[in-house]
Amino acid sequence: MLPEIILIMAGIYLAWSLGANDTANIVSTAIGAKILSFRQALTFLLICLILGALFFSKEIITTIQSGLVQNEVITIKEAIIALLITAIWVHFSTWKKWPVSTGQAIVSAIFGIGLAQSLSQNTNFIHWEKILSLTIVWLLSPLIGFLVSWLSFKLMHTFVRHRHLYLSDKLFDLITHPFRTIIEWFSGKLKRREMIFKGILLISSGYLALALGANTVASTTGLVYSGIILSGPQFLNNLWLIKLIVLGGVILGIVTYGHRLGDFLATSLIKLNPLRGFIIQSSTATIILIASAFGYPLSITGVFIGSFLGLNHGETHTHLKFKAIQNLQFAFLVTMPLVAVTSGIIEWLT
Repeated sequence: MLPEIILIMAGIYLAWSLGANDTANIVSTAIGAKILSFRQALTFLLICLILGALFFSKEIITTIQSGLVQNEVITIKEAIIALLITAIWVHFSTWKKWPVSTGQAIVSAIFGIGLAQSLSQNTNFIHWEKILSLTIVWLLSPLIGFLVSWLSFKLMHTFVRHRHLYLSDKLFDLITHPFRTIIEWFSGKLKRREMIFKGILLISSGYLALALGANTVASTTGLVYSGIILSGPQFLNNLWLIKLIVLGGVILGIVTYGHRLGDFLATSLIKLNPLRGFIIQSSTATIILIASAFGYPLSITGVFIGSFLGLNHGETHTHLKFKAIQNLQFAFLVTMPLVAVTSGIIEWLT
């Protein structure tokens, strides 16, 4: 029973780390656009997160459980190794204020373990076709996020030409369209439009939380369940129970440590308002949910940054703070090899 207890604790640790790190992706836009406080954002978004994890996670769980390596590879020992290595890296990244992809780290850990077993037993346990297709999707997803966000911005800007909320935006609108801006301001049309977009942004925040639950939380659930299903006790061999345990860890991470990254993307990376936040969130969530339906655990951070860059490219005057991009690029590029190699070495030695 001790291995099962360690497995569940490792799963809770990863779920806690996930909640602390990936919170940045779901609450930062609402906070940065000055719509909700951190506590208000969490209350609403947790509901959407739970719905995504419980009802839209089937394909991702299947991929993690048996789509990357053969079923017999991930026993309790291997699941514990993958969970702990991933959790430590995500926890460290959160401490360093680096938004990273938990799903990407989980896949990398499973791949490293599968490769180590394949080499040690001189056989193949890896589903290379799935790994190759997933790698291609990983590489393309930020570009797709860029294109979707850029096109969405251009389309929205055809109908809504003003950004508002921030003094620099108002001054820019006043300089470029002085008479129209003054008329809309005093008529109240400007304020009504911003209120509409605040409501839309709140909906898109929930949409992104739903996608996070369906993709990244599901990846953690699938890894824990993989370790339980082959040799765990019968009372733990229940997918819904595992989902609830993982969600409990995610919620704990959000509440206790989510503030560490909750304002990074919103204040350190780009200056947001409801229009920008809606475009970024809805673009990211749509891509993630489509990928989830096909069983692809994506890097939500990668798609999110691609969407940021796409919107920034569409702007006539940019708001992106490029210095903040450097840490994100480093964390994104290092996650896969670091987690895969570390997990593989530990599996080889044990």
